Amino acid sequence: MNLIKIDPSAQTVEIINTPGDLKDFYQIIGCRMIDVCARQNNGDALTVDDEALYLEPQPDAFSFAGYGPIHGIAVLSGCDGEGETAEPRMSLEEARKVVNWLGAAYTAPYLNIISL
Repeated sequence: MNLIKIDPSAQTVEIINTPGDLKDFYQIIGCRMIDVCARQNNGDALTVDDEALYLEPQPDAFSFAGYGPIHGIAVLSGCDGEGETAEPRMSLEEARKVVNWLGAAYTAPYLNIISL
């Protein structure tokens, strides 16, 4: 399937062809753990490195459609009716319009623990 890779270090937004499996996300992003952020009303969202804020130095950052800073490589994908990964509804051109490069921005890491 065609997904959209956003790389703030190279400042590129490009189509990539991938099966969209979990292991592919780890390889594309270059991480051990992922998170999903910047959810859009159309079901699209970014998959990102969950540990990026703890790296020294932090990877370059960008904002996406008002969300951010987002550090490191991200993959924009969609979601089908059963919650499975699908191609994003946002086009490559639309994605490029909502990305703002932030460079070497610093974001303080945080952890929110909810006790039951």
